[in-house]
Amino acid sequence: MPDLSPTTLRKPVTNLPRSLTQVGRHLVSSFTRGINHRQRLEDIDVKIVVSGTRGKSGTTERLYEILCAREYDAYAKVTGNHPLSLYDGEENPIDRGDRVTLYENVRELRKYADAEALILENQGITDYTTRMMNEAFGQPDVLVVTNVRQDHRDTLGGSRAKIARAFARATPPDTHVVSGEQDPQLCSYLERELEEIGATITHVDVPDRHSDVPGAECVYAIDCVLEEIGEAPLSDHLRESMLDSLRVEWVHALDGRVYNAADVNDVESTEMVRRSLVDDGEQIQPFVYLRRDRRARTASFQEYLEDLYDRGAIEQARVAGSHTELFAEKSSFPVICHDAATEPAVDVLEASIDDGWPVLVMGNTVAEFMRDLDDEIERHATEPAGELEANANSAAADDRPQQPPQVIQQ
Repeated sequence: MPDLSPTTLRKPVTNLPRSLTQVGRHLVSSFTRGINHRQRLEDIDVKIVVSGTRGKSGTTERLYEILCAREYDAYAKVTGNHPLSLYDGEENPIDRGDRVTLYENVRELRKYADAEALILENQGITDYTTRMMNEAFGQPDVLVVTNVRQDHRDTLGGSRAKIARAFARATPPDTHVVSGEQDPQLCSYLERELEEIGATITHVDVPDRHSDVPGAECVYAIDCVLEEIGEAPLSDHLRESMLDSLRVEWVHALDGRVYNAADVNDVESTEMVRRSLVDDGEQIQPFVYLRRDRRARTASFQEYLEDLYDRGAIEQARVAGSHTELFAEKSSFPVICHDAATEPAVDVLEASIDDGWPVLVMGNTVAEFMRDLDDEIERHATEPAGELEANANSAAADDRPQQPPQVIQQ
């Protein structure tokens, strides 16, 4: 029986369960850091969040470099495989535990509280986390939607239209959106969705001469952002250097040609890369790496390869990773399966090239096998890739104002 004597009942409650005390402290801490973070955001003059499917990290980095060159005290946060905080010309790796949360934005910004310009890559992969990143952690003056591609279909929507709706509905009211999406129907869809929530939009206009450059919309989006914050556009020289860095070329290796496009990991961007690489009617051999936790992406690439096969653009494909046999069973074209756990990456690369077609690597990049494959491509390359990017970086200081490009405003 518990002691219910008057003496016991008059004792102060000082020994709450440890778990309750910890929960209380956690709630107070979360509430306090939320208030402090909002205050920091209010003190920042320029706030930009970069969302969309492809090109977020590169666009974030370019905006940071440009604002720094224009003497802004700028801070940027890049997510992805190698999360970084960029400040004062330095790259500072972000330490992450086993569980990644949006609250890392609070912690990182606290370290660089003196910044007057903020550029954040939206790390959300669901409609909820994408919206929370915008509303609570970024509160942007300008929101960049780089493009709308078929990725994260299982969390953002099963079609490009549904993904576009998720991006639009994640936009805070009274925010100006710069959209790099080039599909006219999706552009109209974004306009309607944003109008309903009280946001405005600028559509990026990519000139025909650059329409074949994968990611060109991300470069031209920068000019639109600069205009929105009252800055002069890029110099022609710097813009051209950035575009040159995005051009793709085959890497010559092992008496064949190969290009690793796995880091774009959506079918629309992969197709842009393929069209940029091949001559009219030239066939390729796809090598696709499949991930167990990206089933929607696997389905997208299976449909994509079926379309390429129907158009005569491929004769067969090679695959590695998870569920390769199932992928082969569902395909109407020949599929050669590799065991990534037992076959060395260099052997797979040699076998793929020996078939005679240029090899386009696609699908997923986050895997030890794919890192090994990329290393082997670089090791055996007779024409190293990456020189154009170095040239673009060396031109970053040349940022003389030029006339702005044409944009369509809504």
